[in-house]
Amino acid sequence: MKKLFILFLLSFIFEGNLKAQLVINEVLYDPSNIGLAGDANGDSLYSQTQDEFIELVNTGTTPFNIGGFQIADSSITVNRDTVRYVFPSNTIIPPGGAIVVFGGGLPKGLFGSAIVLADTGADGLSMANSGEVILIKDNLGNVVLRFNSDALSNNPDESYTRNPDITGAFVQHASINTKKFSPGTKVDGLPFSTSNGKLVILKVDMNELGTAFDSVFVKGNFNQWCNNCNALTDANKDGLFEINSSSFQDTLKYLFVYKSGSTFTEETLTPNSCTILSEGKNVRMLQLKTDTSLRSVCFGSCSACTNKLSLQGITDFVTPFGGVSGKGIHVRTTANIADLSSYGLGIANNGGGTDGEEFKFPKTAAASGSDILVVRDSVAMKSYLAGCWTKFNYIFIDIAGVVNQNGNDAIELFKVGEVAETYGNANEDGTGKTWEYTGSWAYKSSGTWINGALNCTDSSKATIYDTECIYPICVGILVSEITVSSPSSSISQNAGTLQMTATVLPANASNKSVTWSIDSSSLASISSSGLLTAKANGEVTVKAMALDGSGIFGTKKITITGQANSIAELNKVSVKIFPNPIENVLHIESDKTVNEYKIYSMDGKLILNGKVEKNQIELSELFPGAYIIEFKINDYSSSYKFIKN
Repeated sequence: MKKLFILFLLSFIFEGNLKAQLVINEVLYDPSNIGLAGDANGDSLYSQTQDEFIELVNTGTTPFNIGGFQIADSSITVNRDTVRYVFPSNTIIPPGGAIVVFGGGLPKGLFGSAIVLADTGADGLSMANSGEVILIKDNLGNVVLRFNSDALSNNPDESYTRNPDITGAFVQHASINTKKFSPGTKVDGLPFSTSNGKLVILKVDMNELGTAFDSVFVKGNFNQWCNNCNALTDANKDGLFEINSSSFQDTLKYLFVYKSGSTFTEETLTPNSCTILSEGKNVRMLQLKTDTSLRSVCFGSCSACTNKLSLQGITDFVTPFGGVSGKGIHVRTTANIADLSSYGLGIANNGGGTDGEEFKFPKTAAASGSDILVVRDSVAMKSYLAGCWTKFNYIFIDIAGVVNQNGNDAIELFKVGEVAETYGNANEDGTGKTWEYTGSWAYKSSGTWINGALNCTDSSKATIYDTECIYPICVGILVSEITVSSPSSSISQNAGTLQMTATVLPANASNKSVTWSIDSSSLASISSSGLLTAKANGEVTVKAMALDGSGIFGTKKITITGQANSIAELNKVSVKIFPNPIENVLHIESDKTVNEYKIYSMDGKLILNGKVEKNQIELSELFPGAYIIEFKINDYSSSYKFIKN
């Protein structure tokens, strides 16, 4: 219940040599009970008892050992002292430094790098609003400082603090600052001493603990090995707890502690380079020369927790869908992961250095050996990867647009906010480097990175299997044989059709898809499903090519008769080509105007197409070999074989 008394500071009495060494600088005995306005200890809870505090400052030039000193109170009307708190042994206040004792709770915050302690008793410091004297006694029980009060404060709901700090008279805090208190700091929020302390950032990874816990603390020679004085925080809920603290020791000794219910459990460490034997147990040890930010360690270990996720591949495919549809990042689990949200990704664009963790994996478990793909466009990528899509155990869509890498950008894998692995170099543009993957991919094979040829996906027609640089995970079990069959070996009906079938072996081939083609488009056409349609009399070779990059294909010859476009009709588009073989220029003669041509390889792939100009075609860029050229005039076409030297 909030006390409704009034306090006024009357005097401080300094005794012996403490007068120049130790002062009471601020006291909060009446915390405000309006919302969290009285939450002085920063634990996000208001408590009349726990948010009380007293702040002491060492004004001397040497460390002050306050261990064994007592905080007591004495009633003005009854000559009796009651001890409320005893400082832990060997509690050292550095020169110019401060120490704060709260009535209880779990203080959270920097508090100006002051030493922060909390009374763990049910009654706390029990500082009344009037009618008592607060006493500081030495370790022999002698009174060395007094804080005397009486009824002139008019229920302040705030602390009393010296103005100026250390030497001035006591005034209500809000009369000189909008805040109601400033435990551990001067009224203006600045620390009492910055010349002796060293800032230390400590981080502990709790993901491997394997047991439930409520909170994490650090204890050490900087807080007199207090279990619950310095709480660590996990702002982004990734299992990494950290704290910014200060130590006035050259040798920092400490342990991490977790609290479950009312039980505190500290680390058990084996002798290692990070430990030192202190009072019969191994504790962490750090030599401090400057401000230090340490990388994370696993609870109970001198090393970081095991990285269970690995970069496996990066894609910059040029797909028929365009844009960013071919961009993806492939990772693989190396062990069971209970919570993927400990991991994330970052893109170091254009060699400008790390941009930090930009994509965070969702909170889900993943089994060991799982392949995980992060993509911008799942619909396009599913179509492009075709049968390979099912190779991935998890697909995550990057709706924030983080996966925007070009083939010259480094990729970073993060664990608990720290870089765990990098592909490429975050500080250089990868153009022309061995790790560039523009229009292609990079893939880790048996621990070694390999790359597809640059721009090898630029000519993709439909899927990755149209290219000569199939993404390695998509290869799987390759096709070894294709047999092409049909109900008949001929078509005799005008514009008749024949359904072709491809039998693919082995039966468990990873990708059994095929693409259909014919050697003469003037005689017939064939659909993507293998339906052959006759156009002219003659013999056509039907081909089914595997789409898994194996290069395997099967063929069958079909004889076509009975078509209306007889030889006489074909003569309507008769074209003479010469010379044959050719060097660079192919000349043509025809009694019709020939405007367009198409050139196919002998396996039916379209190589070139264009307009005929001045009855000749420039083919100097064509590689030596045999080709089929097709001319089309109106609704008729004719094809001819030629050889390029």
